[in-house]
Amino acid sequence: MTMQGLPEGYRDEGTYLEPQDQDRAEFVVEGSRAPREALPIENPLSSPAARVPKVIARSSGIVLQGRRLHSFIYSTDVAIIRNTNADAVLAVYPFTGHPVITQAILAVAQAPVFVGVGGGTTTGSRVIELAVFAEMQGVAGVVLNSPSPVTAVRDVAMAVNIPVVATVTQWDRTVADKIEAGAGAINVAAGRDTPRVVYSIRERYPEIPVLASSGRDDASILETIAAGANALTWTPPSAQVMQGAMMNRYRGQADGTPDDHGAQAGSFAKTGPKHKRQSAGPGDSVQRNPAPGSDGERDAGDDATPDDGHGTADGGEALIIR
Repeated sequence: MTMQGLPEGYRDEGTYLEPQDQDRAEFVVEGSRAPREALPIENPLSSPAARVPKVIARSSGIVLQGRRLHSFIYSTDVAIIRNTNADAVLAVYPFTGHPVITQAILAVAQAPVFVGVGGGTTTGSRVIELAVFAEMQGVAGVVLNSPSPVTAVRDVAMAVNIPVVATVTQWDRTVADKIEAGAGAINVAAGRDTPRVVYSIRERYPEIPVLASSGRDDASILETIAAGANALTWTPPSAQVMQGAMMNRYRGQADGTPDDHGAQAGSFAKTGPKHKRQSAGPGDSVQRNPAPGSDGERDAGDDATPDDGHGTADGGEALIIR
């Protein structure tokens, strides 16, 4: 079968191949190169600051309702969630779960939302009620924190028809019990031990979807993927860090210009205010605000930040949802 109307640069004849399955059709043009990748479409008003690391796309992904999810952004900041390109949202927070928080996140999210419903301080019937209500609000899945007993996993799994994600911080018999109780996926938040825990789970349960924290850099992401993680969670820099970097650019600090507000006490009285583009004169003492990532201010990847967004700064217990 000959196809007409080919783009410029292609030959005017080719062969249409009947697909092996109905999901894919192929059109082969003899002697021509494969079509170029389409140009990306960008909203000029969106920000690239909340884009996930590209290396996460090397993971196999978790297939949910026909959609393959590689990256989960770990955040409850609605501005960041609105501007991220993550495949899904992991909305877990250290407060008592409430439907109004879930509704706010769903209102801005452009990807499936997995919301925490308790399991730490919040236990019993409230966990089940939050899970059922979240399902009715339209979340893609619910997340139970690591202290959740096996009975809570079983009760929630029986109450909802969406995936129940059980968070774990180490490999032990409890992990196996939660899987057998009905956990649809496991979220590993074990700090520096995450790859080892992922490997232990994958070795014993090769078909269970495993979500794991990504760590601080591409090397840790690749290590976790190699251990068997299907998808990665990524903690973005805070909105305050992003805003600080933007304000530094607005003040002209990107090209080394001093900041008006960085002058030490007393210099204003001696010399008067200086325009942000005016250089300091002799004797003036000007102190610049530290840029994000410098010694004066740590960015989201430094040691002051939890290893993966799920634990304490020293890699301790996972963040507990009250």
